[in-house]
Amino acid sequence: MAPLTCTKLSLITIAGVVTQVIGLSFFVFGFFPVKPALPGTSGSESFYVPACDFVSNQSDTTLPSDQLKSLYQELSGIPPSFDRLILMIVDGLPAEFVFGKDGKPPNKQFKEAMPYTQSLLASGSAIGYHAKAAPPTVTMPRLKAMVSGAIGGFLDVAFNFNTQAMTDDNLLGQFFKIGWKMVMLGDETWLKLFPGLFKRHDGVSSFYVKDTVQVDQNVSRHLGDELSKDDWDLLILHYLGLDHVGHIGGRNSVLMTPKMKEMDEVVKLIHSSINQSQGNGLGRTLLMIVSDHGMTENGNHGGSTYEETDTLALFIGLRNHVFDYASVINQIDIAPTLALLFGVPIPKNNVGVLIREAFDSLKEDKHLRALELNSWQLLRLLQAQLSGLPCRNFPCDAFYDHQSSGSTDCNHETEDMLCCLYMEATTLYTSWKSKRGFESASNKYYSSAAAAYYKFLKSAIFFFIFFLLMGAETC
Repeated sequence: MAPLTCTKLSLITIAGVVTQVIGLSFFVFGFFPVKPALPGTSGSESFYVPACDFVSNQSDTTLPSDQLKSLYQELSGIPPSFDRLILMIVDGLPAEFVFGKDGKPPNKQFKEAMPYTQSLLASGSAIGYHAKAAPPTVTMPRLKAMVSGAIGGFLDVAFNFNTQAMTDDNLLGQFFKIGWKMVMLGDETWLKLFPGLFKRHDGVSSFYVKDTVQVDQNVSRHLGDELSKDDWDLLILHYLGLDHVGHIGGRNSVLMTPKMKEMDEVVKLIHSSINQSQGNGLGRTLLMIVSDHGMTENGNHGGSTYEETDTLALFIGLRNHVFDYASVINQIDIAPTLALLFGVPIPKNNVGVLIREAFDSLKEDKHLRALELNSWQLLRLLQAQLSGLPCRNFPCDAFYDHQSSGSTDCNHETEDMLCCLYMEATTLYTSWKSKRGFESASNKYYSSAAAAYYKFLKSAIFFFIFFLLMGAETC
C-alpha cells in the first residue's frame, strides 16, 4: 500500500469537510426549512382581489379601532357570526379521548368522564374535530400555528424554552387593532408571545410538571368573576393540569379521568354562563375548546406520531345536525376560520383552509365570499413565493383563456395546476352570480363553485406543506 503523502491527506481532509458541509446543509434545509413568509400584517387590501399594482391603504394604521372594525365589516361583506370569544386550551388532551378513533366512540371511561361535553355533541349544539397538528408538538409553536395559520419548524423546540414575542401576523394582533379587550388566565407562554396585549392576566409556569392541581385552580379561581364581566371580548383559559398528569403517569394515569371530569365541569360552567349572558343581551359568544398537542402512551410529546398530533378542536355555539366522529381538519385551519367568523382579515402567512361547517349557517353568497377571501389570501402567498407562477400578476395579466380552453381537468405541472384551479373557482363563482335568479341553476353553480374553491385551497396547502416546508423541489 502506497504511503499517504501530504497532498493526498490534504485532498482527503478537504473531501471529508466538503461532505460534512453538504450533509449539514441537507439537514438544516430539510429539518429547519425556510417557511413562506410575507412581512407586515393583513389589512383592508385583504378584501380586494390580489393585483400587481395594489398599494396597501396606509390609513388602516391611523384609523381609530372602532372605525377600522366598521371598515373591515363593510369590506368583507360577511357579518360577524359572534361578538365574543372564549378560547379554552386543555393542554395535551388527545382528541381521541373525546371523539374516539377510526370512526369509533372513545373508550367508556373517557366518554363518561365528560358527560356534559358529550351531551352537547350528541344534541348538535357543538361541532368537534380531530385537528391534526404539525410537529414539533410542543406548546409554543402549536399556539402560534393556531393564531397565525402558519406552520413552524423544529427550531421552535429551542424557542419553546425561551419564548420570544410573536412578530408574525396573527389573530390576537388583528383583534387588538379593532379594539378588542383581552384577558388571559393560565400558561404564561401567552404573556411571552403577546406582551402588553392583555387587559388582565394571571400566568402560571408550564414547566413544573409535578403540579396537577394548583396550576388549574389558579385559572378556575378567576372564572366566575370573569364570566360575570362584560369588559372583555376575548377570554383565554389555558389549563395545564391534564398535560402534567400525562407527564407523570402517562395516558392511562389514575389521575386522567378525574382531570377530564374537572375540565368537563369547567365547560358546563362556561356554557351555562354564555346562555345566561346572551339572554341578558351581552351578545353572542363562541366557546372554542382546543388542545395544543396530544401525548404518547407514556405521556410525552414533541414528535410526529398520531398520538402526539391528534388534537382537539371543539366549537360550542356552532350547530351541527350530525356528529361525525371521523371529522378531521388541520390545526392551522382554526386561524382563517376564526378570522372570518369575527370579521378581521386572515393573517398574512396563513396556510389554513376555512372549516366548512363553521359557515354552513351563512347564506350562499356569504359562504362563497368567505371562500373567495381565503383563496385571495393564499394566492397572494403563492404570488410571493413562485416567481414563475403563470397567474402571478392576475388579474393584471391573463396567463391563458381558461373559459375558452374548455379544459377543466387542470392536469398541469404545479404552478399551472394551481392557477387553473383558482381560475376554475372564480369562473364558477361568476357563473353562480349570473344564475342567482334561477333556483335550480343557482344551486348547481353554488355547489360547483364551493367545491372548486375548496379544491384550490386544499391543493395550495398541499403545495406549501410538502414542497416549500419540506424543502422539496417543485415540479
